Amino acid sequence: MDFKAQFNWLLQESWALLHEPKTFWKEKLVGGFKQLVIGTFFLPLVILAGLAVLLGEIWWNDEILWSYSSIKALREVVSYFLQYFVSAIILFRLLQNFKGTDNKIALYNVLSYSLLPFLIASVITGLFPGLYVLGIVGLYGFYLFIVGSQTCLEIPKENQSRFIILSILLIVLIFGTINAISWKLFQVLFPYGA
Repeated sequence: MDFKAQFNWLLQESWALLHEPKTFWKEKLVGGFKQLVIGTFFLPLVILAGLAVLLGEIWWNDEILWSYSSIKALREVVSYFLQYFVSAIILFRLLQNFKGTDNKIALYNVLSYSLLPFLIASVITGLFPGLYVLGIVGLYGFYLFIVGSQTCLEIPKENQSRFIILSILLIVLIFGTINAISWKLFQVLFPYGA
């Protein structure tokens, strides 16, 4: 797939997910979850978020500190990957306990797609740090996760609400822990700028 086609597909997927999440998830369920979207959807967006942080640091600071900016961007990318992989492992075990689907790809894709609003918020706040209030946009990802879980993960009705609540709490805990640890490591490397 060439770059232009990949870019167009990424925009169409993102728009469809954000605009009509229920329809999007139903179409994904009908199409079946045959392949992971981590490489075609999640990875490009995480790299974009890292680049946005790098460019924001370079653009808005009076003195360009390449190592500081680069490590901060790398921290953003690594944090998202760690959050995704740790969440995926833990949520799959949780899904099994709640008698949901055995299809790991379905869960991994729901998780990948649900992180889209958080990634968009990271791009915006990375490029324009003064707009950090717009980070609240990322909370829409929880709604996407809820709808995706209800539609695609085949969890019995009586277990759905408990699974979703526990999943969101775990995602928040994982995200908070990974970001706190990575930020502390970042402060150790750059005590003057963190």
